[in-house]
Amino acid sequence: MIIQRYMDLPKFVSLVQTRSLYLAKMSAFEDALEGGLTVDDFFKTSNAPAHIDLAINDIWPRAAETADERASRLESSKSAQSEVTERQFQTPFGSYPRDDAERLFPACREWIYVSCWHQSEHECAAMWRLYGRDKNSVCIFSTDEQLKAAMALDSSCDSLEIEQVKYICHINDSFSGSPLDPFISKSKPYAFERETRVVAWNSGLDLSTSPKNEKSGLLLEVNLGKIIQKVVVSPHADPWFKNIVKKLCEDARLSLEVEDSVIRMEPVSDIYRAMSYNQSRKPDA
Repeated sequence: MIIQRYMDLPKFVSLVQTRSLYLAKMSAFEDALEGGLTVDDFFKTSNAPAHIDLAINDIWPRAAETADERASRLESSKSAQSEVTERQFQTPFGSYPRDDAERLFPACREWIYVSCWHQSEHECAAMWRLYGRDKNSVCIFSTDEQLKAAMALDSSCDSLEIEQVKYICHINDSFSGSPLDPFISKSKPYAFERETRVVAWNSGLDLSTSPKNEKSGLLLEVNLGKIIQKVVVSPHADPWFKNIVKKLCEDARLSLEVEDSVIRMEPVSDIYRAMSYNQSRKPDA
């Protein structure tokens, strides 16, 4: 699966010079629905609905109920309350009491780190506009297999997955049941992004003692020679920018193709340009 990442020059310099990929914590994302629950999954995760049900149906007095009947019913209610309290919900960091779901589930977004990639064999004009906002920006091409093989986990993270993002309606849809599902799902209006997501986390973290994360993200060491198939320069870049990108790659001892964007291609308007393009065609074209 061919994937791409669009980035401005400072981010590309950071990638090349540190030989590390930056993953941001999910709580830093602008979309408040990312890493959140659907309506159905809230009912499956939180104990609030069960407590409301017990309060309404088991605790309030009933008409024409004797004292003995009420005492017996309240005793049964205690047993049901105990069973509800023991229920657990699942996260990538293990199981926690459902009574704590509304406090602890949002903490997952603090400790799950993400790098977002676009899935496509070709450049995307919309991605250039959104994520290559600086005219002097680049797009790097890779594959999901190459990316996973080239990344090195460290003491800060022991788990890593590369998953295609699912686009859902948080009102009508439900997750499949995997604890990772909420963190590889986005609202349907973002479906045009065709996102593939690198997700990393430390499965041994205790959310109950670490609800907040002071870091904005983390750097994971990568083998750049394995990750980057080629670098494409923005169609809006200054004429000198391509040489700067080539020099950065050479200084980092990276043998990479640095190409102009196909969006920058001049129209085939005469025989000379047609012959020029014909010479550059790939054998299988």
